[in-house]
Amino acid sequence: MLPTRLHASVRRDEPLHTQQATGEVRVPLALYALDENRGDLDLVLSRAEGQHLFTQLAEALGLVNPMMPAQRALEAVQ
Repeated sequence: MLPTRLHASVRRDEPLHTQQATGEVRVPLALYALDENRGDLDLVLSRAEGQHLFTQLAEALGLVNPMMPAQRALEAVQ
């Protein structure tokens, strides 16, 4: 049996939602097995989790100087 290629993508034309009071971030995702849509869900992150994820992704993609504080990096991209 071949391994299934599972992945998730941001749902097109659906913006992420933020709750200003709590800092919660909801990212709309579509789940796939190969190229077959298997369902939708929202990835829910706290403010701290969202900032941490953003910082890791930005650094991995070379978008942010690792010495730059995470908050300044987040503000620079927004």
